[in-house]
Amino acid sequence: MSIIHPSFKHGKNFKMGNFCIIGKNVEVGDDVTIGDYCKIQDECKVGDGTLLKDHVRFAKKTVIGKNCAVDSYVKSSGINKIGNNVTLRYDAIIAREVVVEDDVFISPQVMTIYVTHKGEKKGGIHIGKGAFIGTNATLCEGVKIGEGIVIGAKALVTKDCLEKGIYVGIPARRMKLIDNDLVDETNNDSAEDSIVS
Repeated sequence: MSIIHPSFKHGKNFKMGNFCIIGKNVEVGDDVTIGDYCKIQDECKVGDGTLLKDHVRFAKKTVIGKNCAVDSYVKSSGINKIGNNVTLRYDAIIAREVVVEDDVFISPQVMTIYVTHKGEKKGGIHIGKGAFIGTNATLCEGVKIGEGIVIGAKALVTKDCLEKGIYVGIPARRMKLIDNDLVDETNNDSAEDSIVS
């Protein structure tokens, strides 16, 4: 049995699993599927053709575009804007006020952070169109990821990554390709196995 607020609106060919909670003023488009045990809080919007698998949690005012794929256990903290054709893989956490542009791929267990270690609210992470974020990467509060940027698996992004390239490591830094080998631009160390998932 699901709990659905009477203000809920959905388009054609909408499907929903069991044991879901749908809040006030939630709107979903045509051909949307919501899996079992999902919780969609007040004022969320889900675009046409988007799939939410089981156990997805969208906090208040999360807006996700058309033709997105949201894997199981993905969570948003609210006030998020997620574009079209975005993939959010298993157990990714989208912190408050994150903006994800179109055609972004976020791998499993990626974490975005809203506050500093001192509890200061910074938020405002922005992930540009077509970016790829590798498995278990962490994006710290307020960083900007440019269009088409690749963030490697387990990278810790503490600063903006705006110049085209692949960013890896702790903290993440831009790599360059020399003779088919990735090399750290800051000290010419090889990055053999630390690229993407």
